[in-house]
Amino acid sequence: MTDKTTQHRHRLPPSSRGRTQDVSRDNSIINATLELLVESGYHRLNMAAVATRAGVSKATIYRRWTTKEDLVADSIATIGYAKRPVYPGTSLRNDLLALLEQACGSSSQQTIVTAAMEVARSSPELGKSLRSRFVEYVHKEITWVAERAVNYGYAPLTNTKISHISDTAVALLIYISGPTSLPVAAERLAGIVDHVLLVLMTTGRP
Repeated sequence: MTDKTTQHRHRLPPSSRGRTQDVSRDNSIINATLELLVESGYHRLNMAAVATRAGVSKATIYRRWTTKEDLVADSIATIGYAKRPVYPGTSLRNDLLALLEQACGSSSQQTIVTAAMEVARSSPELGKSLRSRFVEYVHKEITWVAERAVNYGYAPLTNTKISHISDTAVALLIYISGPTSLPVAAERLAGIVDHVLLVLMTTGRP
């Protein structure tokens, strides 16, 4: 047994007795959960459907996750904002666009965002955990983009200013995502970058 399962915060620890759990089944279950979230949404998702899609028994799932909320929370954490965007490295503007597009630029990502909101309403504690992960992710990526901007000729930003910009980015991303599964238009993402984030990140910089 590897320690890969520790990446999932809500997964039950493997039993110390009996056969060693097959980690590859974790991936099958997570992938099946994400596919079904995109296809049918959070409320129609159930453990039986996940088991069928993953090719495992319901018992296999329940040995790992005891509730749908736990499974969905860990599944959401594996994609979308959990992954670093592919930054073009051509300009600060393009790097910021890559970040926003990663967060909410496709229909599948928007469905995941909607599912996260539904989880938050059903389980405030899990909702708090998901929001915390999202805030941490955006802060980390904004910090990285700000540091990279020095290579484009901009002066470094203070940690305080980076935190304020990150908070603004989080609020905007949550607001524009809304309770739908539709992707955010590229023009709207560009407007947020051009008129908000770029202004905040370059004001007072050369």
